[in-house]
Amino acid sequence: MRAVMDVGTNSVRLLVARRTPQGVEPLRREIRIVRLGQGVDAAGRLNPEAVERTLKALQELAALVPVGVPVRAFATSAVRDASNGREFAQLAEERLGFPVEILSGPEEAQLSFAGAAWSVRPIGLPEPISVIDVGGGSTEIYTGLSSGELLGGGSCQVGAVRMLERFITAHPLRPEEQLAMEEDIRRLLAPLAEKTMAYRPKTLIGVGGTATSLAAIIQNMEEYSDEKVTGSALSLEDLRKAYARLGRLTLEERRKLPTLQPGREDVIVTGAAILIQAAELSGFTEIYVSAWDLLYAGLGLP
Repeated sequence: MRAVMDVGTNSVRLLVARRTPQGVEPLRREIRIVRLGQGVDAAGRLNPEAVERTLKALQELAALVPVGVPVRAFATSAVRDASNGREFAQLAEERLGFPVEILSGPEEAQLSFAGAAWSVRPIGLPEPISVIDVGGGSTEIYTGLSSGELLGGGSCQVGAVRMLERFITAHPLRPEEQLAMEEDIRRLLAPLAEKTMAYRPKTLIGVGGTATSLAAIIQNMEEYSDEKVTGSALSLEDLRKAYARLGRLTLEERRKLPTLQPGREDVIVTGAAILIQAAELSGFTEIYVSAWDLLYAGLGLP
């Protein structure tokens, strides 16, 4: 049995699982929305209140890990980009009793790719496969094979929280802010999409909270399930319709959606915009979804 904790820009997550002959059996999955990356794009530093929220949530999650189970913890974009990120990691280690690794963009992408590629092996999707991870502070797209072999890819500073703070001031979305955001996303993603297309990928897989939340919403699930969203295929047209619908809703109306995690009601639209623009720029009309990402890969997959 092992545990993995992920300190993201928008949320912190815990997975406790054990290895089986078939792969990995999840025993406990938890998530807390903490918005650690609040203000990092503008200030370049982690906000003290956000730091304290996150540390408290991490301590709550750590208390759920059975005694004696080894824990691997890592942090991604917000901590990586912040000038006081190393201070945060040190403080977290003091509170938790185990180290928190700060992953580089390529390390984060490699883990996300490994988790997603492993989860869809039974489906036999056409290869090469590109995996997109829309995070709160950054987006990674890496291309490779279902065996886990990476061909290449990259990371860019386009994230759901980052775009929200730069452009969006009202919900429902204001058309002029929405248009400005979409144009900036396209501009920033274009070099990464061009790099992705050079590998001639046949399949695009979306991982992370944006992709899984949209899959649950589009499929009209009454209760979210990792198992149900993993392997599902979303057409670009369905994604555009969901994005338009969500953009017309107030925050309160979005909170009433049964499968949308509380705290994700504002960033779901910015995340959807990133996912759609990335698919369009890369020439895809369909996105497969996997709930298996760097959290699962952090366990060490077979």
